[in-house]
Amino acid sequence: MRRLVKDLILPVAVAIALAFVIQASVAKPYEIPTESMVPTIQANDRIIANRVVYRVRDIQRGDIIVFDPTESARRSCGNTDGDVPFVKRVIGLPGDRVEVRGGQTLVNGRPFVVEDAITPAYDKTWPVVPPGRLLVLGDNRNESCDSHQWEPDPFVPEDSVIGQAEVIYWPLGHIGFLN
Repeated sequence: MRRLVKDLILPVAVAIALAFVIQASVAKPYEIPTESMVPTIQANDRIIANRVVYRVRDIQRGDIIVFDPTESARRSCGNTDGDVPFVKRVIGLPGDRVEVRGGQTLVNGRPFVVEDAITPAYDKTWPVVPPGRLLVLGDNRNESCDSHQWEPDPFVPEDSVIGQAEVIYWPLGHIGFLN
């Protein structure tokens, strides 16, 4: 019995404990349920979020973040499950003025181009991004429930960010690092 515990049960218990610690503090997997980030991330892709990166550097424009949605975001998207995080791209940082006009996303009056993002078919102007908040859009600009639809509060609190989406690990045909 001792040998069974030493050779099998103990290593399995340690492995499970390590997996929980890593998931809770370093990296966490998520399944993407919608097409809001197409073509960058497909519906049903599985990603890993880096939960440490924003302890060593600030959030940057263009980062793909995983975050807990605000009540305004959940209500606007018809999402009643508060346990499902959102995945979007950071477009506006505190102090930025963001607008979408004529198919272009402009940040502080200059085009902000995300390679492969779908051209928006709407025009929208937001107030200046407040301190401690972010403006986010999905790469599938027209089909994403994001800051362009969230009313009355279109911004994400920085402290609700869980981490940065780093890699697609499933399905095998989509494996790769995210920009």
